[in-house]
Amino acid sequence: MKTRWWLFLLMIPGLAEAADSGGSAPASVTKEGELVIVTLKPDAEEKLRLKVVPVEHKAVPETRLFAGEVVTPLAAPGGGVAPVLGGTLDEVLRLAELQATADGKVTQAEVQVEAARITVERAEKVLKAQAGSVRSVDEAKSALALAESSLATAKAQRDLLGAPVGRDGGARRAWVRVSIYSGESARLNPEAEASIETLAKEVVAPKARPVAGPPTADALTNSVDWYYELPGETKLRAGERVAVSIPAKDGEVERLVVPFHAVLHDIHGGQWIYEQTGDHTYTRRRVQVARLSGDLAVLTTGPPEGSRVVTDGATELFGTEFMTGK
Repeated sequence: MKTRWWLFLLMIPGLAEAADSGGSAPASVTKEGELVIVTLKPDAEEKLRLKVVPVEHKAVPETRLFAGEVVTPLAAPGGGVAPVLGGTLDEVLRLAELQATADGKVTQAEVQVEAARITVERAEKVLKAQAGSVRSVDEAKSALALAESSLATAKAQRDLLGAPVGRDGGARRAWVRVSIYSGESARLNPEAEASIETLAKEVVAPKARPVAGPPTADALTNSVDWYYELPGETKLRAGERVAVSIPAKDGEVERLVVPFHAVLHDIHGGQWIYEQTGDHTYTRRRVQVARLSGDLAVLTTGPPEGSRVVTDGATELFGTEFMTGK
């Protein structure tokens, strides 16, 4: 690892010259307690082109981060409740089987209605020829009414299962299903738009509209499902996992923030920033990032408001520190 930092720093003008010429080190590193202090020479600091900004205390939207799953809604736009389809083969096959069974019941009911209508017409013709009875006509009409009722029931049951699996009748639609702990849901705003990102931090939908999906929940995990609509041009497939930021009812809160690229991560997952504590002097301090808000890191712990932290050049400082400790 030290070798990689050394090669990287040789690419920085000034630092490479000092190393090649056999001159003194461009920086010195001292440790006071748990604080690591890097002192740069003026020419090295100029070559690094460091940029510092103050830690700010500003209002940021209060949000909660959840894991979501991309699903395919099977209800018609604006239609009633219908299941959503994930990405597992078992789920697809089970729903396809239920739809095929329901389609068969609808077909069977249609045949029974047609047969009952023929029976009514025949009974009426026989009655007109004075060869039948009023009772037979009434019985035929009752059988027709029962068949029509069975057909209406079969169609309603089929509608509950949504569009046929694998046959999109219109534009491709996708939702995100978010499982939320019941005790947390009361703190969230169910009518607010959410922000959806992939696990690679690529923003998919900065404003995803909440939609009314099937009222699903899981009693074992004490969670309820919320649904958000993805844009029609999304390339995400059913079953993919995404990160969903849902606004809280509290709205905005005051928090300490720094630009996210000022935060460094070590191999153990620790989070650090470099604070300018004097002329040519920078102290590495541990911080804890609660979440991201746009390109800002919202801090749980960190330096006080007004402290000046390094943004551009923070990575080079990190490398300088470990190179001189070689």
